[in-house]
Amino acid sequence: MEIHIEATIRIEERREQDQPFGEWLRRERIGKGLNMVQLSRLSGVSDSHIGRIEKGERIPRYDIARKLQRALEELADIE
Repeated sequence: MEIHIEATIRIEERREQDQPFGEWLRRERIGKGLNMVQLSRLSGVSDSHIGRIEKGERIPRYDIARKLQRALEELADIE
């Protein structure tokens, strides 16, 4: 039984890692109660670019992805 539970946990962790960045970004943004304009102001990334990333129309460069991630992390630190 323990082996099955551990395997299930690993599968769930892997599924989360495989999630496209845009889907992760949208889930995190909404989970923190932000709209795209608010995230844009916090991150310095335009709201239209955030929208394209979330829709999967754009894959962000590393520096853009880090800006978005840091903005969400900093918000979590404040809460």
